[in-house]
Amino acid sequence: MSTWLNVSALWKVIVFGLVLGAGLPALFALGVRSAAMGTAGADGTTTSTSPAGKALAFLAFAIVAIAVVLGVLFISRDFIGHHTGVYILGAKAK
Repeated sequence: MSTWLNVSALWKVIVFGLVLGAGLPALFALGVRSAAMGTAGADGTTTSTSPAGKALAFLAFAIVAIAVVLGVLFISRDFIGHHTGVYILGAKAK
């Protein structure tokens, strides 16, 4: 390990960046696509939506929403703890 470059930390940043940076938008796109799943008419329009597609879309949107809320809470955890006295997600009292 070099004192100039921490390779272990670099790999963690790359993996989490790919998972969250590309994974969440891809999951959202999957939700949009599955919400539009259904029977196609002769002119290419969707005539009815699939219940399985709606369920998959709801699951995908719920996962994305939870990730966004947890991200905002993680970023603002010290602010929340300082102003409310409730220390969440590993925040410590100062």
